This record gives sequence, structure tokens and C-alpha cells, in this order.
Amino acid sequence: MLKRRPRDCRVYEKIEPFWQTNFMPNNLADYYRDLLIWEAQQHRQLIHTWPPELVVAIEAAFVAAAPASSIKGSKCPIRAGSTNQSIGNQVEDYAITKLSSVIRGFTILPCSGAGYPDKTLVHEPSALRMPLEVKVTSNWNPCDSNRRVLTSSSEKLRTQFSDPIYHLLLTIIYSPARLHAQVNTIRLDFLEPTTTVSVRLEASINHKILSDGSHHSKLI
Repeated sequence: MLKRRPRDCRVYEKIEPFWQTNFMPNNLADYYRDLLIWEAQQHRQLIHTWPPELVVAIEAAFVAAAPASSIKGSKCPIRAGSTNQSIGNQVEDYAITKLSSVIRGFTILPCSGAGYPDKTLVHEPSALRMPLEVKVTSNWNPCDSNRRVLTSSSEKLRTQFSDPIYHLLLTIIYSPARLHAQVNTIRLDFLEPTTTVSVRLEASINHKILSDGSHHSKLI
């Protein structure tokens, strides 16, 4: 069974990846270092410590954008028969569109390709591009320990962002109703190299892998 590394270990202290040490990484800096080894990519730092002045600027921009866009308390129309996932996507599109139209000093752009991050936040004065991940939930519970997948690949970070890389997580909290969803709260999390994460090594399959596989199979 994989053990968790002690919380006070220095970032980048160990050289061996977790599958050779029996220690599961427990912060984002360790995770990204091990992920690059797993992907056979050259080492580079994929998450940096937020400068306080940039945190203040982003926070102020979103705090001002909330009333300017009238996002809080507004109702996002929901298409009839929508699944929970579809509702989340509709709320995300609705909220980001409203915030993007009024936010000052920053631009929210799509981040092309599948996987993390969803969006790119651009600081207009410096042209700095930052990964912006958007999550949507109808129930924020600080005691909820259910997993919410953040990232599983470094490709978009490596190919679309330059150092320094500051990671922002934006969570939209809403109340569902039959024909609409009311947006209640916008939460910002400025993720750090030391931010604790739950890491799980997973394997996936698809129909092509199964069809081409060397294992025995039988259709009945």
C-alpha cells in the first residue's frame, strides 16, 4: 500500500518518483514532478508560488466583476431534460460569459484541447497567461471529501504556458431548480506548490484497446 509523504518534506527533495519509493505525493509540486517522469518528459517546474500583488489584483477584479455582471442571485436558464453534467456545463458557460463581459485588467479565454485547464486567465498589463480551471457545484460542504479530479496530464501546461505558471481554481456554487439554476457564490482558490492533493494512479481502457488486446475475449 502506498504511503503518504510527510507534510514537511521540502518540495523537490526526493528524486525518485513515487512508484519507486512507496510514498504517494501529497502536494501539487511533487505531483507535477512525478507526472513529468511518468510521461517521460523533461523536468520543469509546472507550478509556482503566487506573488501577493497578483493575488490581490485578481481578487479585486473578480470582486468588482460580481456586482458589475449581476452574477450573484441571477438565474441561468436550464434546458429541459438536462443531466446533472449538462446543467453544470450550462451554469459554467453562463457564469463565465457574464464575468468575462465586465472583468477589468484580465481576459478569460478558452484553453484549447481536452484536459486541464479549462480556461486561460490573461493579465492584460503583462500578457501573463495563467491556467484557470472552472468547477461547478450545487452544494459546497467544507467537510465533503468526495474526489473532484483536477488534472491528470501535463501536456497543456507544457505546451500552452510559460514560466512562471500560477494556477487558479474558480468554483461556481448554484442552487438548482426545474427550469433554472441560481448562481449564489463564486469561490477563488489560488493553488500553490504546497497545496495538498489526493493522488491516485489509475488505468483506463477503451473499446479500441479491448478490441486490439492480446487477452481472451468472448461475445455472447
